[in-house]
Amino acid sequence: MASVQIWRSWWRVRYPVYAFGLAVGLVMTWLPFKTSQDNDAWGRRLRVDGVPAQAVVDELVHKRRNTMHLRYEFAGAQRQAEVGCWKVCLPAGSAVRIWVNPNDPGDFVTDFDILSGHRGRLQGVVGAAGLVLSGWMALAVIARGYQRRRDRQRHDWQRQQRDQRQRQFANARAGRKRKPSRRRPDQD
Repeated sequence: MASVQIWRSWWRVRYPVYAFGLAVGLVMTWLPFKTSQDNDAWGRRLRVDGVPAQAVVDELVHKRRNTMHLRYEFAGAQRQAEVGCWKVCLPAGSAVRIWVNPNDPGDFVTDFDILSGHRGRLQGVVGAAGLVLSGWMALAVIARGYQRRRDRQRHDWQRQQRDQRQRQFANARAGRKRKPSRRRPDQD
């Protein structure tokens, strides 16, 4: 009985940890969506405040992820940058219009709304980890709810059995009670 009490108190201590883990997992899952919104807003801002320039696709790399290497000139210097190739993939030698951030010449947005570099990759990994974490925490809470329900049903059944035994003993008369004989008296 003491071990049951220990497990129950352990659950009471762990429950806030599960709730906190669920909240952290949901925030981590939300992070890639927020990053995507921020990147879209930054791309729109670069189109307004950025300096227009012309870039040329230097090469197209097909490995684990498709990448276009762009070459462009800004402020009298030749620059190179990578652009993820998931919306549009252009062949080598194609011209692309870009808007460059005047404060950071390596930061630009393309004509087809792709920001320079590979942004949001880390946030995507964090979001996937958050989804797994929140799933585990939700399953732990649900499993514990089912466990408590099963424990309650078993406890109710044990209580019914105990009450039935107590009623049997309470209804018994003092002394020894004999069953009536089934034999008929002899008719001699």
